[in-house]
Amino acid sequence: MKNLALSALALASLSATVANAMEVAFERDSSLPLIQLNVAVKAGSVTDPQGQLGLTNFMGEMLLRGTRLRTKEQIDLALDQMGAALSVETRAESMILRGSVLASQIDPFLKLVGEIVTQPSFPENEVRKLKSEVVSGILEELGNDSTLAGRRFNKHLFRGHPYGNPVLGTIKNVEQLNRELIQKHYDRIVRDKLLLIVGAGDTDLERIQRFGEELARLRPDSGASEGAMTSAARPENPSARRLVLIDKPDRTQTQIHAGQVGVRMTDREFFPLYLGNYAFGGGSFSARMMTEIRAKRGWSYGAYSYFKHGLQPRSWQFHLFPASKYTPEALGHTLQMVQDLKAKGITSEEFEFARRSLVNSSGFMYNTPKKRVENKLLERTLELPDGFMKSYGAELSKVSLESVNRALADFLRPEILTITVLGTASSLKAPLAKAAGVAEDKVEVVPYTEE
Repeated sequence: MKNLALSALALASLSATVANAMEVAFERDSSLPLIQLNVAVKAGSVTDPQGQLGLTNFMGEMLLRGTRLRTKEQIDLALDQMGAALSVETRAESMILRGSVLASQIDPFLKLVGEIVTQPSFPENEVRKLKSEVVSGILEELGNDSTLAGRRFNKHLFRGHPYGNPVLGTIKNVEQLNRELIQKHYDRIVRDKLLLIVGAGDTDLERIQRFGEELARLRPDSGASEGAMTSAARPENPSARRLVLIDKPDRTQTQIHAGQVGVRMTDREFFPLYLGNYAFGGGSFSARMMTEIRAKRGWSYGAYSYFKHGLQPRSWQFHLFPASKYTPEALGHTLQMVQDLKAKGITSEEFEFARRSLVNSSGFMYNTPKKRVENKLLERTLELPDGFMKSYGAELSKVSLESVNRALADFLRPEILTITVLGTASSLKAPLAKAAGVAEDKVEVVPYTEE
């Protein structure tokens, strides 16, 4: 697949390894006087020790709350004076400092970011404040049915596996964090071998290279990160279908999540499965789930299926949110649709529509510098080949109907799906057990307040 034309831009790129094993990937783009710069640590929430869930996210947020030279207020003021933005995002296998700044302010911005990354102070008063904020965020999740249902599905699909741990952690674990634990975790994972710089914008490539070299010099590995488990073991599917009912009283609408362990993006069957999933439950209103669940029956405003990805296979799952009175029918019908998808695959009409839509839209995955930065972050943090995100169009063009249906038949395991439903247990337990084909005495009922 040919790259999109970028004749209006003066582009150059750098992809290099600086001192030791630190990586830098930067694209020169002079179309606007702006720079996007991300400093990522290739270690995320899967590195949280048992009993310290949320530690990586907490440590990342604390980086912005004080250095040996500045308080949080001084950091915030400096960013405001530069017209810059800086935030933290924690994923399962990476933690990312996301920054943007005017090109004219790149030097003071790099100085500030370098100070934040290499000289954090983790002040006690800010630890106390952040605890309160994170706990409030967790409580907000408990109050949001959609967010809570997704969080609980992950927990029950990946029982005991780090992929099932919430990025924010639990209230109990967060309240027990302290400065010593935060400093120790920082020393383990913020090291040059785990650091990555990815960005784009109007600045000299050599300037970003020098910035990377300085970070590597100030955070040498020295063996400290050798004991940091930065990726999880391969998760396993359960041996039988499970139904978990998250009991939240007086619900007029439910949240249904069901699924299984997924695939890696580098697996041989990824692109056939990606296309097959798009036809079944992708974002199109023509997808089979939307047609059957919303258009024909009006059970749920939305009905989707999708993959989540990681260094290991994460999940394939479907999600719908019907009215409580339609929930058993909606679940039973969707489970039968998954069974039919495994047995019969998608039709030639569904295949042609999905392939045409995905191939034609693939260029939009990398048509801006911002998207290309995000793609590079994915490629580097999930150990994908360089240019993988640009390969979608070409790879999907090679996929055949036969390969899609063969991949679906091999991959789907409807008999071992983990099913979670957030709703009112007293009225739903028996009909849901029947719809799911699970003995009623085997249905797990847990209160929505349980972490």
